[in-house]
Amino acid sequence: MNTTTTERTMLKKTTNESTYRGFKVNSGNSKEHACFTKTLDQIVDTIEYMLSRHSKVLSVRIDIQSAIHTKTPLTSMDITRIIESAVRTLDAKASKGKNDPDIHYVWTSEKTTPDDTPHFHLNFFANANAIQNGYAFKDAISIAVKRRLQTTYDGLVNFSDSNGTKGKLIERNSPDVYAQIDAVVYAASYLAKARSKEFNPKWSRVSSCTRITRRTLSDSIR
Repeated sequence: MNTTTTERTMLKKTTNESTYRGFKVNSGNSKEHACFTKTLDQIVDTIEYMLSRHSKVLSVRIDIQSAIHTKTPLTSMDITRIIESAVRTLDAKASKGKNDPDIHYVWTSEKTTPDDTPHFHLNFFANANAIQNGYAFKDAISIAVKRRLQTTYDGLVNFSDSNGTKGKLIERNSPDVYAQIDAVVYAASYLAKARSKEFNPKWSRVSSCTRITRRTLSDSIR
């Protein structure tokens, strides 16, 4: 019996629950949207790791489209190089300050239809003592995307509405730290949705992230 594309996608572990590891996730009003647990783990693990290192953490979601008029759409390898370029730019800008941006990320690829060009969702996490405005990520990513595609076309990179005005902030010493983490996990969980990933190449990675050492939340916010 042949396995459909959707069935192959759903073989990867998902959850329809409205919470995961104690935090709210965007599974829909009636839990109709499945989320990949691997991606949710990457998000929560990264938040816990960042809070173990920094008193303030900035979360920023960025979306990238392939340029319609370019012959070659962006690939996963392109996104890796784009992120590397953007991180180098941000690190260089912060080099004169006393705080290391310590940038980490989770990203995922999606296709709306089988014949569609892929688009990408990224969530960055940074030391908010070094970077306070999430638009710095949008600008750095925009430059890297244009360079990679060799285009001057604007509008390929979007600063997600879920960021608010500058990005979502978590303050480790705030009495509202759990609510802040909850808000960040919920916004970032959009990356974990199974919908629109069923058209990715067979057995491709659901998402990718920087490697970190897993920490427990209690250890992270002491």
